[in-house]
Amino acid sequence: MKPRINHIGVAVPSISAYIAETEVLLGSLERGPLITNERQQVREMFLNDGSTVFELLEPIGDKSPLSSFLRRNPKGGLIHFAVDVDALEPTLDLLERVGGRVLVAPVPDVAFEQRRIAFVLLAGQVVELIERAEKA
Repeated sequence: MKPRINHIGVAVPSISAYIAETEVLLGSLERGPLITNERQQVREMFLNDGSTVFELLEPIGDKSPLSSFLRRNPKGGLIHFAVDVDALEPTLDLLERVGGRVLVAPVPDVAFEQRRIAFVLLAGQVVELIERAEKA
């Protein structure tokens, strides 16, 4: 199966403040639950308009990988885009062969029902790879 864009991830200093400040524009979007992801040291919430998914990410403390980004970009900004792939290892091998660099090796993720994710730096951009669920 070919890759499919899953979502766009945006780092913000505070999800609740961002929601309040953008209510006039984004208030009608479907909101997922606020997820605390201890493994990645972030809180996250997905917004969905029916075709595009937008992930808001807020750091949990200074150990969060988002903290240094937000020090450089205090209002936040685009942090990654995510792509669904069939299998992580062959995809990571391919991306490394063409110059990509693995930033986070495969780990299960609470936001995706424990499906594995990985992060890669490719063409100067952070890409989150999300392994598709195995077919029953």
